[in-house]
Amino acid sequence: MACDRRLWLVRHGETEGQSSIRFHGANDVPLSDVGRAQIRALLPLMAGVSFVQVVHSPLSRAAESAQLLVHGLRQGGVAIGAAAVSVDDRLREISFGACEGMTREEIDAAFPSFWADYEAGRIDGFPEGEPRTAFSERVAAGVAELAALPWQGDALLVAHRGTVRQALIHLLGDLAAPRSAYAVDLASLSVLRSSAGGGWQLELLGMTGG
Repeated sequence: MACDRRLWLVRHGETEGQSSIRFHGANDVPLSDVGRAQIRALLPLMAGVSFVQVVHSPLSRAAESAQLLVHGLRQGGVAIGAAAVSVDDRLREISFGACEGMTREEIDAAFPSFWADYEAGRIDGFPEGEPRTAFSERVAAGVAELAALPWQGDALLVAHRGTVRQALIHLLGDLAAPRSAYAVDLASLSVLRSSAGGGWQLELLGMTGG
């Protein structure tokens, strides 16, 4: 039977660690009050959507963002069972290694030769960090498993900038996309749609609330 499916992808909100300007990957920085407000501002965009699957990164900024969305939807009368919500360690952000918590300017000052190579796309990972190829592979595995589950309707994934970007690249088959492709701001929402004919199409990219 033909059935459309949608996958909603949300990047967490602003954090106490200033994720808007700092490289937080493995760092488990919590949401700030600003970030919580940003996430709640997405609820009108999801009004009436009953998610049959909700999966999130284990890091607290993504986990709390998912909790806020599920709570807000339930408050609005949408039934989302506890069993529908799960955590997937593969959805963690990439580790930035020795650059965790630093700004672009601080990284450039501390690792000038690395930063030049990174900006030019000649390097696979941050000093002492996770290789980008390994990160891409683990996110792809998690997203592929979610996509293969026999759910119908709508599913929600809440994670990080790199994770959401890699999920989009994987499901859209755009494996040659540069790092700048599919840019997603803090507390932004992107939507993919899949039909019974197979394949995913981008329906919405990087929309924020408010």
